[in-house]
Amino acid sequence: MSDTPFGTPPARCQTRAGGRLNWLEDAACRGLDTELFFPAGPKGPGRRQADEAKAVCRMCPVRRQCASWALVTAQQYGIWGGMDEEERVVAHRRGRLSTRENGPARMKGTDAQ
Repeated sequence: MSDTPFGTPPARCQTRAGGRLNWLEDAACRGLDTELFFPAGPKGPGRRQADEAKAVCRMCPVRRQCASWALVTAQQYGIWGGMDEEERVVAHRRGRLSTRENGPARMKGTDAQ
């Protein structure tokens, strides 16, 4: 069983043999102060800081990989792939719902469930 609550990360999110994330080398945030991506709160200066971090994410060529990694590894804090904590919760819920909704189709007139 995987250490993460959502199973094994997809190949695009997994680390290299050296332990570094494949996509991280191309991230727009590379070299920036990581504090920018961990705002103090959702209002006031924290909101402005989150908006600034999300602006960096909007320009990032690996935004999707970052967001996927954050969801798969259940990151609880910070801005990842342009999403804050609340947005990741919503994305996770939507993913679970779409998985259930896209399950095997039931056939009419059968006992298949």
